[in-house]
Amino acid sequence: MRSTAASAAALGALCVAPALALAPLPACAQEPPGAGGPIVLPAMPLGEALLALAREAGRNILFAASDVAGARAPAIRAADFDSALRRLARSNGLVATRLAGGAVRLQRPAAPVRARPPRRLTAFAPLPPRPIEDRTAIVVEAALAARAWGAGDVALRPQDGLASAQIRRLPDRTIAEALGRLPGIVTLATSLEGAMGRVDHAGRATGDFVAMRGLPGTYVETRIDGIEIPQSLPYSRGTQLGLMALAPDMALKVHRVLDARLAGEAIAGTLDIDHLGPFAAKAQGLRLGLTAGADDQAWRFGQNAGTWGAKAGFGWQSGDGRLALVASAALSRRHFASVEQTYQSGNLAYALTDAQGNSAPGLDPAANLLLASVNAQVTRGAAHEETAFVALGWRPDPRLTVTASAMWASRAIAQDVYQVSVQGGRAAGFFAQTTRPDGLVETRSVRADAHYWFETNPERDRLGMAQLAAAWDAGRVQAQGLVFGALGRTDRPDHIEISFWDPQTTRLSGGVQVASVRGFPVLQLNAADAALVANPLAFPVHNQGERESETSQDRRLGGDWRVRLEDAAGWHGEIGGLAVRSWRTRATAHFLYADTLPEGTTLGGSGLVDGQIGPVLRGVYDYAIPTISDAALLAAIGRATVQPRTSDDRNANAYALREDRLAAYAVVGGPLAEGLDLALGLRGEWSHLGGRYWLSGNDGVPADGVAYGWNQLSARFAALLPSVTLHWRAAPAWTLDAALWTSQTRPSPFQLTGGGSSARDSQGVMEIQLANPDLRAVRGTNLDLGVAWQGPGGLHLALSGFAKRLARYLNDTGNDLNNPDAVMQYRAVRLIRPENGGTATILGLEASAAVPLGGVARVLRHVALAGDLTMLHSAVRLNNPALDRVERTQYAPASNLLLRLHYDDGRISADAACRLTGAYIQEYGIEVPTFAGTTPLSGSALDTWVRPSRQIDLAVARQWGTHTLRLALRNALNDTAYRATIGRTSDAVPQTILGGRQVLLTWTAGF
Repeated sequence: MRSTAASAAALGALCVAPALALAPLPACAQEPPGAGGPIVLPAMPLGEALLALAREAGRNILFAASDVAGARAPAIRAADFDSALRRLARSNGLVATRLAGGAVRLQRPAAPVRARPPRRLTAFAPLPPRPIEDRTAIVVEAALAARAWGAGDVALRPQDGLASAQIRRLPDRTIAEALGRLPGIVTLATSLEGAMGRVDHAGRATGDFVAMRGLPGTYVETRIDGIEIPQSLPYSRGTQLGLMALAPDMALKVHRVLDARLAGEAIAGTLDIDHLGPFAAKAQGLRLGLTAGADDQAWRFGQNAGTWGAKAGFGWQSGDGRLALVASAALSRRHFASVEQTYQSGNLAYALTDAQGNSAPGLDPAANLLLASVNAQVTRGAAHEETAFVALGWRPDPRLTVTASAMWASRAIAQDVYQVSVQGGRAAGFFAQTTRPDGLVETRSVRADAHYWFETNPERDRLGMAQLAAAWDAGRVQAQGLVFGALGRTDRPDHIEISFWDPQTTRLSGGVQVASVRGFPVLQLNAADAALVANPLAFPVHNQGERESETSQDRRLGGDWRVRLEDAAGWHGEIGGLAVRSWRTRATAHFLYADTLPEGTTLGGSGLVDGQIGPVLRGVYDYAIPTISDAALLAAIGRATVQPRTSDDRNANAYALREDRLAAYAVVGGPLAEGLDLALGLRGEWSHLGGRYWLSGNDGVPADGVAYGWNQLSARFAALLPSVTLHWRAAPAWTLDAALWTSQTRPSPFQLTGGGSSARDSQGVMEIQLANPDLRAVRGTNLDLGVAWQGPGGLHLALSGFAKRLARYLNDTGNDLNNPDAVMQYRAVRLIRPENGGTATILGLEASAAVPLGGVARVLRHVALAGDLTMLHSAVRLNNPALDRVERTQYAPASNLLLRLHYDDGRISADAACRLTGAYIQEYGIEVPTFAGTTPLSGSALDTWVRPSRQIDLAVARQWGTHTLRLALRNALNDTAYRATIGRTSDAVPQTILGGRQVLLTWTAGF
């Protein structure tokens, strides 16, 4: 344990160094199995042959990399798995040993006994033979999804996947967080593409979304067991990966290099989430797990801080091997609390302007901002998660495998947000301007009101998927097909809010003046104003209450198929296709209440308060915030009078659309020379989206040339997408890859309908967001070059470079779809229509390495160091006169680094992981509303940037036989979960989330 602690301390020291910038770790990648039957393999390096055999047969083959380094396998044509394995083993002097559960171990015969044991270059010490994970071996887990065949495919790359064992080692709570440990992927706490609650969503301090290679989730295709996940978010084509908790025996894999089989709707890449198939040897037996933990921020606030969870997995095979069953389930509940610091939209102005109201020349506009509001908030809540999976396999013939499977995932989040704030920019009278002798105009905040505000940010997510699949393997002819149904639904049920303040009772003696304390804006108040702000129980009711619900769902039916033929020389051809029908709906309901409480009722006398949380943040916001009971407020508004509702109130943001998508592809490939393989592909995509949506603005009555009310939408998309890939085995340990492919991403229904909404801006002008059915798909041209070296004992190095060029790039500035080129003024109405964007270029470099330290010193023989670095450069031309000619793409940090130190002596293991993410743009600063009577605040200088972040996680585990006890600490240094600012370097207008630490204790066992 002394070396474990020293290793962890060394990594912690590296992470604290300011020169570092991000994080992901390599792992054994997973490939899906083929069906049983005759096995044909061309001559190739032995390691690759064993991996290909494992995938084809759906069996686990365990071997040490050092035992196969430099070895070659002859061409194999065998009647079954056993015969093929026997030939591969004998050709290289290996011995095969069967393990419990159906796995096979290959190893060199035992050497003669020596006085001293031989020195081994290995990352982890070997374990005694037993039916549990072997940390010295390369393990190919047989996944459920049979999506591709091994021969002719791009070789496995350790940095492309996370096997179930690696997922369990660190305290990641969601799939999004686990994926953030792979190169090129950034985990996001919120996303303007689709997060319900925006910054309050980030207040959960949980990774819910991912960006890949500088592009958000809209450009990533996510699949579960081979089926594209339903897109239930209302605003985009992205997926909320925080929905699924990490289930037992789940594995994750990322495809960054695509060909015609995968490209389709994915420009950034594809993500595969796979459950173990019923015939996988590792799935056999019973697996149990229990988790308990605590959130230190909730503990500090005196709230429920507990976390608990239970997981179980079970696998069975009949004696004749024809029937198999695998099932798993997980249940968890997690409490959380965070500190939030935000600002009120519109409570901004330039502190110093010219006579025309523009930011004073020579000043950074972001640093010249005057912040006229400070919101100190706390949030508390609980997340309840459930997942279940079951698969039944049948092999009536050695060549045929039939599988039926179903999964269900549900997440319910109850979240309360409490705020005490001072707002000083709600109208022009809250600011005053003074002309200076040099002609510049100075703006000051001269009036402010104290507010108490409460809202809930609930969310309910559900995902269900079922499929029936068949795979046929007759040697040189292979075929697969499946049919499926899926449901994805994201709801925001019963969002409620209420506020307490009035212009007389809670008015401060002056305006808003702030000072920065530890990066937080802190109010500078006199004694009387400080006492007022610190006593929100005396504030009178203002907004009598609101209730809003929103639901968005995607229901799907579809199927896909593929057939592959291969000749004796290794040339192969593959054709396939898919057909999917999707029904997408969205609906909202908004209610305002008139008499929830008698006029003048104070917060303290409302009967709603059930406690307090505080101090919010010592040394910054040293006061407590009263808390409100959700049930008490729901009961109060249930007795209140609902204000009259209009047609817009009943139908706002609603749409009901049907999407049909067809795709077909063909791939031809084979060896051009010894070790050099080529594949050419062509994919066709056809889709149609049609239905109706509601355009708010005049209660369904057309006026001023605008078709308010229900509108019809029809849009069609088609594309031919060619691809070419090259794979070269330059030497037994070296591989080189090159790929050039095209792909596309269609606009989301939100973009095609213009959001179907209207709003009145600060000047009283109505803004209507119109539909544009002529929006075209974003088209991507992608180039990827990579080289990898696999050494002994788990040592590997990999380097890849990539370039992406996107045409008709549709930017998302925060769901407002503002585009001044498409703004049409008509009397007091401003019509905004989304338009096809410009172009974007993304250049990137990814480096990955894993180094067993036993070669450095024998005392370090159980230690391995791994790291992944991603560097990005992006340039996007949005053709928007309010922005710079060239911007960065959103969600594209210039650097992303993950370091990991792992210790394992067979009984005790320890991990320390550091993830550092560079700054990235979240929202373009097209227009920030202001009430100061100056020109609107706009321009690229006012882009919203998410600042650099760091997270260090620690874990230690003790193993007894098949039992493991693991203690993990998440966010060990209590780093900031989320911080965004207007402007890249200015801290004048920040938003900050402090999520705290979490400690978890997990017990797992296999039987």
